[in-house]
Amino acid sequence: GTGVLERILAHESVNTDPAPIDIHVVDPYPAGAGRIWRGSQAPLLWMNSTTADVTMFTDDTTAVTGPVVPGPTLAEWVAENAAELAELPEIAAEVPTVTPSSFASRSLQSRYLNWVFETAVDSAPAHVDVQVHRRSVVDIVNVGKTQKVHLDDGVVIDATAVLLAQGHPDALAAPRETALTSFASDHGLTYVGPGYTADLDADVIPEREPVLIAGLGLAFIDWMVLLAESRGGIFERGEDGVLTYAPSGREPLLYAGSRRGVPYHSKISYSIADARPPLPRFFTADLVPGDGPLDFRNDIWPLASKELAGAHYHELFASHPDRTVGTWEEFDAEFASLAWGSPRLQELVENAVPKPEDRIDLERLNRPLGGERYDGLADVQLRITEYISADVARRSDPYFSADAAVFSALLSTYMTVGELLRRGRIPAESVAKDVEGWLHSFFSFIASGPPPERLEQLTALNEAGIVQFLGPDSVFSTEIDPATGVGIFVARSASHTDIVAANTLVEARLPVASISASGDALLRTLHGRGEAVELRATADSSAKLAVNGTSRILHQDNSAHPRRFAAGPWVAGHNWSAAFPRPRTNAGFFRHNDALAAEILGAARL
Repeated sequence: GTGVLERILAHESVNTDPAPIDIHVVDPYPAGAGRIWRGSQAPLLWMNSTTADVTMFTDDTTAVTGPVVPGPTLAEWVAENAAELAELPEIAAEVPTVTPSSFASRSLQSRYLNWVFETAVDSAPAHVDVQVHRRSVVDIVNVGKTQKVHLDDGVVIDATAVLLAQGHPDALAAPRETALTSFASDHGLTYVGPGYTADLDADVIPEREPVLIAGLGLAFIDWMVLLAESRGGIFERGEDGVLTYAPSGREPLLYAGSRRGVPYHSKISYSIADARPPLPRFFTADLVPGDGPLDFRNDIWPLASKELAGAHYHELFASHPDRTVGTWEEFDAEFASLAWGSPRLQELVENAVPKPEDRIDLERLNRPLGGERYDGLADVQLRITEYISADVARRSDPYFSADAAVFSALLSTYMTVGELLRRGRIPAESVAKDVEGWLHSFFSFIASGPPPERLEQLTALNEAGIVQFLGPDSVFSTEIDPATGVGIFVARSASHTDIVAANTLVEARLPVASISASGDALLRTLHGRGEAVELRATADSSAKLAVNGTSRILHQDNSAHPRRFAAGPWVAGHNWSAAFPRPRTNAGFFRHNDALAAEILGAARL
């Protein structure tokens, strides 16, 4: 919402024939940071991007039709305002330690977002008035060309154009979650369902007892912090550089597992810009053949895979020629002409890159423990801690700079997928299943992981006996002892035969997106009237808000509302909006928001 507002005001700043515009921003939380990034969060909860890699401002790489309005990155803003920020008790101790390579607290990021919002509003030209309402919208009713926006305090705003930008709403409990809640209540157990960790009560988790944790993504990292360091334990780094954990005695014993069985890949901690290949090359919207609907697996993913591989090998030849045979020009001349997955391409790679470990293996990258079997939990701990330590070391070593090139190629791939969505080339079912499902999971695992220090902490917690890994393909269920009638939560992994039982189960994940079952009453109301549609591939998949290529909200009859728009992570095809844009990357965040701002202004003047 802040990003689109900034672009609207930028467009209007150069309007040579201005007419008065009233903009109403409605948010029950402070506008700018909103709910998810509100400043009242525990300071131990961090961002998963460095301060130098976070911006809310366009730059000279950004391809937008509106004016480019430069501004500071988070790192630059903190440096410029350090004295003032250091006076705030919640972040006073953090501010002097912030560097461009730091992972800031979400509380500090909240201040940056509030400032960005205020700066945008202050920049409004004389003919634009911005009003902020600390309320919620409960309904929007069409009356002719006017949309009557009903607030929860009874106020009604007459609007010509409306943008829904609720970000990450809650979701009503799914049937499985309701069943688990009932099971826990019936048997005196503790169940914590999906949610935003800062909103959940960690105090309900008992001390010194086994606890099952379903999920090893970013939500798990938050739970790890809240159930260990926040309970009084201390991380200490020895003279040898190794991080250890001294327990407070108030921690539970966490048994954590997921489908992959390992946490997200660590964030790369060296300069990614130094390994940025020329992108895009093999996967652009114009290179995808035809003009009809595309099949993700047959038409999109092969080209995207070649883009990732091309970036990998470009960097390998450029920065590590001692690990390649021949020149990049010779390799690329043939590589560019070969179809992904062809025998000749495989032969070309094997001849040019002698060591198998220097070749890209996307399947292995996605499922690093795929097919492995272990003797039991003890064996699992050795394998996964070894894997995590190797991952942290690799992601901090420029010897593996091809990883950084793949990261950049993933960002480029997302930009192309977004363009294909705008052109209507990806069928709705594929958007829900392949883009929102598989591709987003792959991207998050590879490119949206935690800071390296968090994984070091995880390894230290394992060494201290606080965290135990269950292994890949973990499954969580309930069981009742037929003799006693006592219920219990149970975890199993397909990689070994050991079973873990506990009285507490935590689902360490965000709510699955659902418009029909959204925690936001407005979305449920619009869906109930047929004025909003959700895209769902399967009964268990996310169901995000359907929009057309201009982000206009689709109705049940597949028509688009001419003056009602939506943007954000719960909008189908908007996965790019779940992360902050990186500076000097022509980020899709800015390009989309700029185009959307122009559409909104055009619709408002119809």
